[in-house]
Amino acid sequence: MVILKKWHPMLILSKDSYFKTLVWVKLFNIPHEYWNEERLSHIARTVGKPLYADSLTESMKRISFARVCIEIDASCDLFDSFDLFMGDSSNPKLGENVEILVEYQWKQKI
Repeated sequence: MVILKKWHPMLILSKDSYFKTLVWVKLFNIPHEYWNEERLSHIARTVGKPLYADSLTESMKRISFARVCIEIDASCDLFDSFDLFMGDSSNPKLGENVEILVEYQWKQKI
């Protein structure tokens, strides 16, 4: 991995510890009503900090999965799925959980 730093006068060269990494993630089984920028971002935040979506995700030309570039904490365990609660948070009996499947296109070796 190569990490670049912006040069400035008096720059001190050192080996820093980095605990965050960028990973393209595929999110499967997203309900149709969650296919907008705000809700996809909310779903992606479960994995990490969403930065970008690919063009097919943004244009909704491919809805079998969403592909998002996410900044994740490299020291945390990666999970393969999580539950998305759909419904009224004030009355959980009116909602349901949907399992969102997660596929990482690359996993860093710690």
